[in-house]
Formats: sequence, structure tokens, C-alpha cells
Amino acid sequence: MHRSFKVGVFDSGIGGLNVLSACIRLAPHLNYYYIGDNKHAPYGNKSCEEIYYRVSCAVELFKLIGIDAVVLGCNTATAVCVQRLREKYAFPIIGTEPAVAPAARSYRRPLVICTPRTAESARLKELIARFPNVSFTVAPMPKLAGEIERSLTCGKLPTIADHLPRGDYDCVILGCTHYAFVRSQIERFYRLPVFDGAEGT
Repeated sequence: MHRSFKVGVFDSGIGGLNVLSACIRLAPHLNYYYIGDNKHAPYGNKSCEEIYYRVSCAVELFKLIGIDAVVLGCNTATAVCVQRLREKYAFPIIGTEPAVAPAARSYRRPLVICTPRTAESARLKELIARFPNVSFTVAPMPKLAGEIERSLTCGKLPTIADHLPRGDYDCVILGCTHYAFVRSQIERFYRLPVFDGAEGT
């Protein structure tokens, strides 16, 4: 009998559960293993080397249990180290990135909210550069992911209005998987279409 395909899903904390949920909806026949590094969440303000070290530790654990593929359910981890990990490991490593392309097909003034490390990353800049006719605003959110992580683990959604920038936008792109937990609040605040990358991953 052919053994079941094993997929490891990693995030700095609880944000990747949104990606895991999308994976299960689309491919329920696979076996999933989830690691959330809640102890060190969030990653968005950490150094690139610390992020790489912590993600590598998780991928090594996946390797030990014979994983067939790894999904980084974390925009920051993807932005910082997905390419480095792909060069190190033989199994596929799938990253999670902001849904820039779907938004850019229909809108011209997107707001991208993300962690500071994602905001400054070459990967995000390369994604945005593919759409020179679209005027993106990238807004780093230094505290939002951490507040969501703390609030949800205590069983209470945060109030996020103080974190969100005001401006002339026509859609919002969620550049951190934690933000999907407060998507309805973001939609109510901006009254604009909101995009995230879970389904695309």
C-alpha cells in the first residue's frame, strides 16, 4: 500500500492555522503536521538570522518524521529564508506570500499591511515590481501580529483600529497570516476588498 503523503506546516505561532485550514479544504486526503513557534512569536521584528535559525529547527523536525513537503505558513519566514531553505533541503518548500497579483489585476492603489521584516524584504519588493502601473503602499505593522497572537491565545479578539494606517486606498492586502484572524475588523475599518495569500499557497 502506498503510504500517505506527509505535509509539514510551520508558522511563528497561530497565523499558519489559516494556511493549514486552506490546505485541508483543498487536499483533505493528505496527512498534515503543524508546528507553531508560539514561544518566540511574532517573527516580524526579529533579525533575519534568528528567523532562519528558528525556521530551520522546525524544518529539521519535519525531516526527522519523514515529511514529503513543507509549507511555510508565515509571510515573514517566506520573505526571509524560503530560498535558503530550498537550497538546503531536497523536499519541496512552499512559501506564503501576500496576494499582490490577484489584487493588482483589479485595483490600482492597494495597501499592503505586513510585518517590518516582510516590508523591507527583497521578495516583497520583487512581487510589487511586477506591476509597475499599480501604486502600492506598504505599511509595516510592528505590533499587530503580536497583539493578535496574545489576544487569541487568551480567547479575545483585539481592537485593531489604532494599528491601521489611513489613506487613499482601493483594496487591502494582508501580508501576515495572523491578520486573517481579524479580517472582518479590517474590512469594516476600510470598507474595501481584502486579499490574503492562504488560498494561493
